[in-house]
Amino acid sequence: MSPPVPVILAASGRQRGGTERIVDALARGLDRARFRVWMALAPSLEIDGWADDLRRESLPVDRLPEITNRLQIGRAIRWFRFLRRHRDALLHVHHTYPAADRYLVPIAHLAGVRAVVVTEHLGGQAHSAGQRLLKRWERSRSDVTVAVSADVARSLTEAFEIAPELIEVVTNGVEAPPEPAPADARARRAGWDVPAEARLWLCVARLEAQKGLDLLIEAWALLPAPRPHLVIVGGGSLAGDLERWVAERGLGSCVRLAGPARDARELYAAADGFALCSRWEGMPLTLLEAMAAGLPCVVTDVGGVSEVSDRGRAARVVPAENPRAFADAVLEIERDPQAARALGARGARRVAERYSERRMVDAYEAVYERALRLAHQAGAAGAASAAA
Repeated sequence: MSPPVPVILAASGRQRGGTERIVDALARGLDRARFRVWMALAPSLEIDGWADDLRRESLPVDRLPEITNRLQIGRAIRWFRFLRRHRDALLHVHHTYPAADRYLVPIAHLAGVRAVVVTEHLGGQAHSAGQRLLKRWERSRSDVTVAVSADVARSLTEAFEIAPELIEVVTNGVEAPPEPAPADARARRAGWDVPAEARLWLCVARLEAQKGLDLLIEAWALLPAPRPHLVIVGGGSLAGDLERWVAERGLGSCVRLAGPARDARELYAAADGFALCSRWEGMPLTLLEAMAAGLPCVVTDVGGVSEVSDRGRAARVVPAENPRAFADAVLEIERDPQAARALGARGARRVAERYSERRMVDAYEAVYERALRLAHQAGAAGAASAAA
């Protein structure tokens, strides 16, 4: 039997968001008989706890900073030396935004890394001809390019002129939520100061502009009284601004910022609905988790949301940047409990059938096998050409 292939999982995120959770699922879920995992994570205080958890699971972790421009020679040298030491590995790079780590793959190529897989977690537009050139250059040095949704794949083709046949789609996946205990759900609601008889909506998101939390607060202000409660779980740079906006709109009695949670999957059982008002997305994990928990969801039509929601049949999808449409969708669900339950049930079935974590890990294992095969074929062709 062949020894396991070393796999370096590289993520440049400075917070533990959706991309990092996908990386974590791969680190823990890959077949240890076939793949030996090594982690390369950003040197950020906000992910120190995650790095420690991985080490306790006997997964080696290196902390290496993202190379954000061509003048960061010291960072490039550190990465080159690291990759040179691990040149027998497959490098799997996870891009948290379209221009992330654009120098890393060429450095891996120069270091002689065995194979390279790049996953794009977010779509976006190219801001210059140089950025398009760098992305195509990166693609030419990768064995397989993966997009987390068909929308992200289209973005790569439209913005960066990468041929669609060169992009493989592997959608994100989540574990089934833990079986909730009613007492735990009641205690969670009490901890958020939500009365037992009140309706409660949950939003799990980083407190950043991407997630449109200002729009969500605006939508909540448009709801007629008595409004359902809204608990926003997450951390980020906009926490102070959001607290101020909640107070300015007189929503302090029904909207609460609960801070970050170590594992959001434990929270959904306490809620009656899920809200996500993002301005842009790839394929949001929190939406998948909320659907898996059977919650009726209202979400904006960005990124892979339409795919996940089965074009609006498994979650209510509204236009982005439109608080009025968002408020109207929440109100419709509040007024029709039977339709809300049916929507939640359709969402749970869809995630179980199409977006399981095991299916995602299996798909990446197949991607790795393909990348190794393509890299071997390219190497053999290059050797034959040199000999000729």
